[in-house]
Amino acid sequence: MRRIISLLLTLIIIVTCSSCGFKKADNKPYSITFQCFDTICSITIYDKKPKKDLEKIANKLEKKCIHYDSLYNLDDSRYSVEFHHSDGSLTCIEDVHFSNKKNAMRTIGFGEEDEPLYDSIKYSKMTDGAFDVTIAPLVKLWNINGKDFKIPSDKQIKKQLKYVDYKQIDDSPGNYYVLTKMGSIDFGGIAKGFISDLLVTELKENKIKSALIDLGGNIYTYGKKNNSLFKVGIKKPFTNNELSATVKAKDKAIITAGIYQRYHKKDGKIYSHIINPKTGYPIDNDLNAVTVISDSGTAADALSTGFMVMGLKKGIALANKTKNIEAVFIDKDNNLHLTDGLKQDGKEITIK
Repeated sequence: MRRIISLLLTLIIIVTCSSCGFKKADNKPYSITFQCFDTICSITIYDKKPKKDLEKIANKLEKKCIHYDSLYNLDDSRYSVEFHHSDGSLTCIEDVHFSNKKNAMRTIGFGEEDEPLYDSIKYSKMTDGAFDVTIAPLVKLWNINGKDFKIPSDKQIKKQLKYVDYKQIDDSPGNYYVLTKMGSIDFGGIAKGFISDLLVTELKENKIKSALIDLGGNIYTYGKKNNSLFKVGIKKPFTNNELSATVKAKDKAIITAGIYQRYHKKDGKIYSHIINPKTGYPIDNDLNAVTVISDSGTAADALSTGFMVMGLKKGIALANKTKNIEAVFIDKDNNLHLTDGLKQDGKEITIK
């Protein structure tokens, strides 16, 4: 009897020590939600690391988002700008949206705030200006996101349109860019994608296995969710919660640009936040939305805007010939048009 009691006590001690000394790490997803980029953002991490470690990493990612948002926000610019006047004098200011001056040109250095500029020029060239990083004068003129919306006059649009042209950016000096027409830059069409790439790099450095990044609808599926592909819905334009399709993917940015996301409607006409850099007016073509799928959040963000401006025929043609780019185009009737590298089964879309 004593032997039985002794064995039972030994088993109790082993079980107790096992539960204390060898506690299995919490495998539940850790999620954080925060306000940034004028929208709601969330980051969900799937990893076996202790909760306190995941919390520390998630908070670091949030701070990175807030930091870069302060750099790239059109209304809170921190750019250092130099004006080289015709008389040889130099004026330095801290506002890239300073009023236009004659006989001057802007010099933008390669500081932290200018990091997306190289890629912005790249995709401006690739889309022949359908995505144009110098769109800022028109964005501010239309003020689609503002409360007091007013359609600008043709005269006002033409005045600002002359400052919108990515070809004005002269990078020949090698260590800085020059905006020769006194325009100004806007990273709004590329910043969230660019930042999602920075967050993925941070996740890799912290040896995180899997995460879902959602920067106001700009999605990055990092790794797999419990050994399965992430499922990301593509919203049906101008509906509340209906989906046009669901994309299954891993290690992909999935970013949508659409006229339904931010717009004003006046006299039955929709004025979208997506402005055609060549006409100066909000786009009015055969597309409601474009979702771009890519390894690069930067590419997906810029090209989703570029494809929207280009329209269905030109946009899908460019997408099909661009490496590591797939896209779902939604026309005015909400019909789907897929690039060659995608396959569809019902409402489910996967990469071939």
